[in-house]
Amino acid sequence: MSSLQPLIGPHRLDALGAWVVTGILVGSTGRFAAAGELDWAVLTAVLVAIAVAVPLAARNLETTVPAELLGLVAVPVVVRTFGGFPQVTPFLVVAGVALLLAVVLDAFTSLTMTPRFATVFVVIVTMAAAGVWAVGIYATDTLLGTAFLDGQTELMWDLVIAAGTGIVGGIVFELYVERSARIARLRVSEAGSSEFDRSEASLPGNGTHHRIAVRTLQAVLGVIAVFALVRGNVTLLVNSGGPLAITFLPALFRREYSYAMDTGLVLWITVASTLHAAGALELYEAFGWYDSLTHAVSASLVAGVGYAVARAVERHAQAVVFNRGFRATFVVLFVLAVGVGWEILEFASGGFASVVGGEAVLAQYGTSDIVNDLVFNTFGAFFVAVWSTAHFEGIAARLSGRVGGLAGRE
Repeated sequence: MSSLQPLIGPHRLDALGAWVVTGILVGSTGRFAAAGELDWAVLTAVLVAIAVAVPLAARNLETTVPAELLGLVAVPVVVRTFGGFPQVTPFLVVAGVALLLAVVLDAFTSLTMTPRFATVFVVIVTMAAAGVWAVGIYATDTLLGTAFLDGQTELMWDLVIAAGTGIVGGIVFELYVERSARIARLRVSEAGSSEFDRSEASLPGNGTHHRIAVRTLQAVLGVIAVFALVRGNVTLLVNSGGPLAITFLPALFRREYSYAMDTGLVLWITVASTLHAAGALELYEAFGWYDSLTHAVSASLVAGVGYAVARAVERHAQAVVFNRGFRATFVVLFVLAVGVGWEILEFASGGFASVVGGEAVLAQYGTSDIVNDLVFNTFGAFFVAVWSTAHFEGIAARLSGRVGGLAGRE
């Protein structure tokens, strides 16, 4: 398995190249500021700060991030100074910032991550940043009367571009790591770490109460699915049959993997599935708050999945160590990224329906709906990150032997 730590070290010739690129970035910052493009000036200044922080932290001017890596990140900045690709370059820079942060955090903090996980981190941060940007721009337009956004379609294409550039950035970093002579190879440990609390919190009530509630909600989902089938409503059938199938996943895990999921977590999953299916019965249109509630509850489960995956990677690989702050941050970023992905899926569903005809299986209701979804997704993520990660420790333990692809190859 690979480690990121050898990427930063004292290399005189490489340091010279890194300082040259840093000088170009400083010049670009000044040029953007002079042109009144303060957003780009700030974004480029962040790159400069990361580049300069490394030799300052090491107290050695010859210790820098790799010149070729910094140069690669600087390319979209240079392209933007000449006015090229204004929609794509911002997200390429964000991907570059995420990449450099992964390398620097690995070298100078207690965090350690493998290149493969860093690749995933780059994609997640880029998509999450696009979500934060969407909320921020919408809030600015609403509160200050600006007109940065030109409608729902423009916003969605920005999110699509952000997702694409994040994936491209991750692939480029993966290819760079594979060809870098600096990367050290470490062994994988299946033993995991013992510093974590493996206890699982539970919802109010005992297991019997939880199981009764689960069966009741499954019956409700079944009724909705049968109603949709009788009425020939494909949209409602998909939005009720899919959630109903999800509620049986815990039983499948118990049968196939002998993993008895906490009954409180099973109820949590079932409630989220039922809320979504019921929303398809025009509750989303009738009550504005219902969509917010559904997204917050569903996002809390997505947050749990993100936490379980990160913890599973940490348990699996000796080269990966996270602290509580990073785990909480990763959970929120993961939910934001998945939220952006969900909005893209809804956008694609609408586009497909407009081409072939019929009603979209997944619907969007305008720019405010997109932003509202992202905001309440974040609320659900914060709830899990702060109070409820213990629910997902058991899942993380079960996943720890199955996340080698995310941790990296031996």
